Amino acid sequence: MGLSAAKQPGFTLLELVIVLAICGLLVSIALPGYQRSVRTGVRAEGQSLLLQVAANQERYYARNNAYAASADPLAASPPLYLLSESGLYRVEVAACATGTLATCFVATATPLGRQADDECGALTLSSAGIKGAANGTLHSCWR
Repeated sequence: MGLSAAKQPGFTLLELVIVLAICGLLVSIALPGYQRSVRTGVRAEGQSLLLQVAANQERYYARNNAYAASADPLAASPPLYLLSESGLYRVEVAACATGTLATCFVATATPLGRQADDECGALTLSSAGIKGAANGTLHSCWR
């Protein structure tokens, strides 16, 4: 009888490299879509804060017959800007291009940190209810 080599169970280095390459390819395809989905979800936080700021401005206007430069004019010591809950949006208020704070305002939510790469960029909401986005289409940025 001759000597025969018993086959050992397991993976070869080549099989392991192929599996890792396939996993890397799947991650490279899935990760950008996941990040885009997360940015869209966080964008809703910025939009919500803009709507809150606009509502507070309207309450202030009803009492004072003018808008305020503060992002929260109803606070005891009104701040110039507000940060969203996650800290990924900063909202500021300024006079609109066609008037003064006595007659109109534009609230701007600027993305910060990891949200700064959002395809829409800064979001805006005016006293007239006009929504805007620095980049992207209005429909895709304000869904």
